[in-house]
This record gives sequence, structure tokens and C-alpha cells, in this order.
Amino acid sequence: MALRVGIIGAGWVACARHIPAYRRHPQAELVGIFDRHPERAQAAAAKHGAAQACASVEQLLDLRPDVVSVCTPPWTHATVVRDALAAGAHVLTEKPMAMNEVDAQAMADASRAAGRILTVSHNFLFSRAVRQADRALRKLGSVAYAAGIQLSSHRRRLPAWYEQLPGGLLFDELPHMVYVLDHYIGPLTLESVRAVPRPGRSSPASCEILVRGPRATGQIVTVFDSPVSEWHVGLVAEQGVVDVDLFRQFAVPVPQDDDHGPLDVLRSSALGTWGHARGFMTSGLSLAAGRMTWGHGGLVRQFVDAALGQAPPPVTLDDAVAVVRLTDQIVAQLPAG
Repeated sequence: MALRVGIIGAGWVACARHIPAYRRHPQAELVGIFDRHPERAQAAAAKHGAAQACASVEQLLDLRPDVVSVCTPPWTHATVVRDALAAGAHVLTEKPMAMNEVDAQAMADASRAAGRILTVSHNFLFSRAVRQADRALRKLGSVAYAAGIQLSSHRRRLPAWYEQLPGGLLFDELPHMVYVLDHYIGPLTLESVRAVPRPGRSSPASCEILVRGPRATGQIVTVFDSPVSEWHVGLVAEQGVVDVDLFRQFAVPVPQDDDHGPLDVLRSSALGTWGHARGFMTSGLSLAAGRMTWGHGGLVRQFVDAALGQAPPPVTLDDAVAVVRLTDQIVAQLPAG
């Protein structure tokens, strides 16, 4: 049985992440693509073998897709997702799930009422970096502290619409760090927010966010207009630490260094250096071979399998709404630009 797939929004994330992942699944068939720019929908349909480039969301839903990916700007998600659910489709939507918790909860309620799956693209949870970190923690023990650092250069490929969001790029990118930290120390509650505004810009210059889980604490630091882009999560466990490199897609565990003597420092340095060197090499080869999906491959595969009744949904509705709730709370504490 092949599931009929519809794509709403034919921008970068749809064409570089969602569509290739669906095409790799043996039980997914791409039947239609809609974009508000018709030429973009036509180009994507021609390139990826979709049966039809659609002129409207309604025309795409008239194709009766079994599953739909929503890859449009965040303020459209609530309406488009509910329409797709009402049409009988299982839905995978890009993050941020919604503009606020009220809309997110309404989307979750609509999913339950329709008896259809709604999954939010928490893609890094399905990435090689997080899988490696999870395996390392089986030996190193539970996490006592988690720190996420998110450096973003304005020269990096960014959505054209992010300045229209409350908090700008922070609102668009923060969910990644929130759901990763929630994975390790959650469910999260907000402790405090300290941000430096940028006059005339929606994104703060930097933001420091303290969070707490049931048994551990954490911090998220974001810096915008950084000269380099780096996304890392540092995990301090009972018997070692793990550096999770989200961009390069690997994790490096370093076990405890006992009394921190010269030999201990040398061992930790050697393990860290070798782990990063090996990660760079394997990730470089994966990138060159076109196998780097930053978790979208695993996410889409499990989403399709869930629609077929062969796997649980990749992301629970409660987890998805919780990320929006915490984002709401953080944005509410940002100073005026």
C-alpha cells in the first residue's frame, strides 16, 4: 500500500528535507505540491516527480492525500494544519508548531478529534548526533546539567520572513534547543530570561535562558549576528560529559577524569580530539554522499510508518504543545527592541 503524499509550501525545507525523505520511503507516493508562488510549485513538481503542481491548498486537498507536510511560514500553520486534518490527512508540520500555545492546543485537539496523526518537525531528535549521545548516556548515567549554545550568523541561509515573528530569529530557531534539552532533562519549566535587545530589530542580540527539569537544570544561550554559526548541546552526566554537535551531526563522549592528574587530562584530551576528528570525517563523507538529513530522514520515515499503523507517532502532541508553551513564556520576557 502506497500512501499519497501532499506538500504544502515548496521552499527550501520542503525541497531539501521533506520531499527527498518521502521519496526514499518505499510506501510513499508524491501526488501534489502547492506553493503560493506557482512557478516554485511547478519547478518542485517537475524536479521531484509529483503528479501535480496545485494552484491552492484546496486543490491539493482535493487530491485526497493520506499524509501532508506543511512547510509554510509559522503564522499559517494553525489554519493549514486544521484544514488538512479535516480533509482526512495525517499531518507533519514544520516548527515552530504555532504562533502561540492557544493555537498549538487547538491543533492538537483537532488531531485527536479527527483521529489523525499530527507530528511537529522536531527533527534533531532523530539525528545521528542525538542517537550517538543517547547511546553514550547508557554508560555515563543520567544527565545532571544540559547547556545549549546557538550561534547564528546572518550570512547563513535564513527564511526571508523571520523578522515578522515575535522575537525574530529567536522564535524560529529556539524550538530546536528547547525540544533537545527537554529530551534530556525535561519536562522543562522556565526559570529566567536575560536578553540584550537590538534596536530596530525583532531578534535580540543575545539571550540567556535558564530552565529546570525534574532532576536537572539547564541553560540555553543564543547569539545572533555571530561571525560563525554553531549549534552545540553539552551534557554533564554522572560519569562523564557529552558534546552534541547538531550541525556536524555527531556526539563526542568523554568519561570522568578521576583526580584530573596529568595522565587523566591527557586521556580526556586524546578521547575528545579523536572523537571530534572521527566525527568530522564521517560527517564529511555523509555530506558528500548526500546522506546528511539532520534527522529529517528518520522523522519522515517514522511519520509515514505511523500513518501506516506500523510505528508510534514520532513526536507526541503533549511534547509539541509544551515546546510552544515554553517559547511563549520566553518571548513574553524579551525586552522591546
